[in-house]
Amino acid sequence: MKKRKDIQSQYKWDFSDYFKNDEEWESSFNVYCKELEKVKEFNGKLKDKQTILNCFKTLENLDLLAEPLYIYANCLSDVDVADTNYQQLVNKITNKLTEQSVLTSFITPQLSALPQEMLKEMLEDKLFANYSKVLSDIIREKEHTLTEECEKILSKVSSFSRDFKLNFSNFENGDLKFKNILNGKGKSLPMNQSLASIYLRDKDEVLRKNAYTELHSAFGRYNNFLTSNYLGSVKKDVFYATTRGFKSSIDSALFYEEVSSEVYNMLLKKVDEYLNLEHKYFALKQKMLKLKTFKTSDVYYNPLTSKEKYTYEDGFKIVCEALSLLGEDYIASITKMKDTNKIDVFPNENKYNGAYKTGAYGKSPVVLTNFNGKFDDISTLAHELGHAMHSVYSDESQSLFNANYTIFLAEIASTVNETLLNEYMLNKTQVKAERLFYINEFLSRFHATVFRQTMFADFESKIHTMVENNEPLSSKVLNDTYLNLVKKYFGSKVKVLDCVKYEWSRIPHFYTAFYVYKYATGLISAINIVENLKDGTITVEDYKKFLSSGCTSDPVTLLKIVKVDLTKEESFDRAFKVLDRYLENLKKLV
Repeated sequence: MKKRKDIQSQYKWDFSDYFKNDEEWESSFNVYCKELEKVKEFNGKLKDKQTILNCFKTLENLDLLAEPLYIYANCLSDVDVADTNYQQLVNKITNKLTEQSVLTSFITPQLSALPQEMLKEMLEDKLFANYSKVLSDIIREKEHTLTEECEKILSKVSSFSRDFKLNFSNFENGDLKFKNILNGKGKSLPMNQSLASIYLRDKDEVLRKNAYTELHSAFGRYNNFLTSNYLGSVKKDVFYATTRGFKSSIDSALFYEEVSSEVYNMLLKKVDEYLNLEHKYFALKQKMLKLKTFKTSDVYYNPLTSKEKYTYEDGFKIVCEALSLLGEDYIASITKMKDTNKIDVFPNENKYNGAYKTGAYGKSPVVLTNFNGKFDDISTLAHELGHAMHSVYSDESQSLFNANYTIFLAEIASTVNETLLNEYMLNKTQVKAERLFYINEFLSRFHATVFRQTMFADFESKIHTMVENNEPLSSKVLNDTYLNLVKKYFGSKVKVLDCVKYEWSRIPHFYTAFYVYKYATGLISAINIVENLKDGTITVEDYKKFLSSGCTSDPVTLLKIVKVDLTKEESFDRAFKVLDRYLENLKKLV
């Protein structure tokens, strides 16, 4: 693998519009530290409009200073994790951001203590237009905001209540050990999580089963610790929820996302209703793979591959062609990102092994990929550029505090791009092997994003409810609860290997409660948007209006701009109808 210095400059990030060099970063950091001290001046004085307005402007200035500092340091650390210089910069800004969180903890409770009439008056005042989201949140969250002293305590508690997640990360990346496994020829092979993802896609059925078994059994050997750690995390969720006056931890999570329980319950209901399509997918996959028995260890095996090896330039061109439906300005914006080196393209030694989009308000978003020339890499590029364009449109149209769209909406624009790309590739070929590949790409993504994530959501909902009801819990209860869900979601025709009962204990997202369901609603929303664009139910301008809306309303309301209503069965039915269309296409080919 190439060293960082050997990657051509046009494929590496250019952060000169953030900071020209580290010295400029240090200078800006010092300014930020001085500005941070100004926050203290407002403590106990948030009683009149002008003082509150000045406080908001100070907070806005702090964020405008802090975001570029963090992005610059963190991104340059990710492209070469061996460079301790940027790790130190990350630690410097992270420590200051923690300090900022504590220093500003007085603001919400002091504003929340003001008369409701005064808060609503400020919300309607044009002088506070840039801070409408902050004010509307304070008004909405008023009944769940504690006293200043309590908020300060909770702010400090958060510094160690995250340790359950840290414990899991340290265990998974440092302490977890795997045994060697045998392939179909009896050869002993090394095993870890990265190798498992390779083995599970191998044509050797024995290797797949042994890798699957060891992957889950390794976590099972630490079942008691992982049970204790996860239940500690769940109890933390319940503590925060009840302390703030919520009936349950899921009510708390949904409240802060501004999503009603109606949406969450609708997802569980409709996925349950359409489980027959998941079972149909597995039956067709078994037929396609010519397997006598289809096991849970066979789910990830896919002998279909895209034969082509793409250059980055060709891949980018394909993305532009696939997304041309979204308009010339959309394509011009992503092309500008490419031409101004806002995409860090290729893998290099010590580079973060993944992909993401990030960026600071008022600056160009940046994208990290590890492009290897496969179709997956093109799909990943389209996905991350979707995130980038969501931020571009939102930042251009909204103020800093009104631009931050919620996590609930975050995976929609990216998945719209993936869906458009997949359909574009499918429509341009009549070659059976290629059509099988792109059909399976969609189906496997639907399985992983909608059915699998909903199963996860179902599990964490059940466990949180048990804790809230003070039911006795043990590793056996967690294992059995999960195993029963797997059997239900996979259906009676799939052989469920017993070791899968430990799978819950290896899901890192469970340490961020009630997060995973948003992947499912995100893909369902994206499919609806693509269908609405294709049949003219909405225009491209409607879609861009949605992307430009930031957090100016709750996410369910914003989705109605593109004619998606997640409180109605119709939106779910339409997505599952598209799924069935793909299944029928697969059926014709196998």
